[in-house]
Amino acid sequence: MKILAVFLPNRGCKNKCVFCSQKAIVGSDEPMNLEELDELVGHYLTTTDKFEIAFYGGTFTALSREEQTYYLDWAEKYIRFGVCSGIRLSTRPDEIDEEKAKFLKTRGVSFIELGVQSFDDEVLKASGRSYTHDDVVRACQTLKRCGIDFGIHLMIGLIGDDTTKDISSAWETVKLGAKTCRIHPTLVLKDSPLESIYERGEYTPMNLQEAIEICSDMLAVLESHDVRVIRLGLYVPTELRKNIVAGPYHPRFGELVRIRLIEKVAEFLKPDIVLHTQKESSWVIKLPLLKVESDRFGFVVYDDFVTWKDALKCYADKLLQEVIACSMS
Repeated sequence: MKILAVFLPNRGCKNKCVFCSQKAIVGSDEPMNLEELDELVGHYLTTTDKFEIAFYGGTFTALSREEQTYYLDWAEKYIRFGVCSGIRLSTRPDEIDEEKAKFLKTRGVSFIELGVQSFDDEVLKASGRSYTHDDVVRACQTLKRCGIDFGIHLMIGLIGDDTTKDISSAWETVKLGAKTCRIHPTLVLKDSPLESIYERGEYTPMNLQEAIEICSDMLAVLESHDVRVIRLGLYVPTELRKNIVAGPYHPRFGELVRIRLIEKVAEFLKPDIVLHTQKESSWVIKLPLLKVESDRFGFVVYDDFVTWKDALKCYADKLLQEVIACSMS
């Protein structure tokens, strides 16, 4: 299902997180009015006949009930017209409770993305998030009780973060029952609090290869347990990339992560042959293996075919055992 994204930059946000600079990546700190939103829908309908409306960029459930109703009434109009099949929104874990969730459920909201960033309390505190691991768990449990599916947004490379914490965050996402996840490395954005910290020499962003290595392992954990990773890397329009001060940005970040994951799984299994569909052809091209185009994706190991899903599960299990061993040491 295609998604029409409606950005509400910083609307409802009660504090500024260290990494945040909405204007740097959206180009404006003012939301569109309803007339502009109608024009956006009209343009979108030239490319598709059905979509979901998603309110992103702010903390939707921290808006006043009046402002929430203002936007939801507008979105519901397109549900009645038969072109919008549902409403999505993003918010913070500490701005979800049962009363808010039930209200959204009655207004056609079918999916909520929680901006979690990390499940580690020290990382959350250093990022100015003002909630804890336990708050995230409570929010997810509340959404489950109210029958609203949810996704989780994670970041890597935050202040105080490390690889073990990132893999643990991916595993927590699985355990809580998230349907989707998006992951992006921390970028130093113009006019963000992190820019000043970086310029003082108090923060060093990870490099691109480090980001690819960590995200590929997180991807293995998530997708091996049926959590769909809907985005890897932060989307920044070409004309706004000048606002990236530092950090591991690459316009093809997601593709690089998936290629690296396939390499890692192949190194782990040591197969003789890789079978691939047209979709994976560019991802496997550099593997030092015999490549055979097929209607399925996987590896031949000692004459036995191992599906990609089973291979991924084996690799992810190894990662989780390493995390457990690290946490016990």
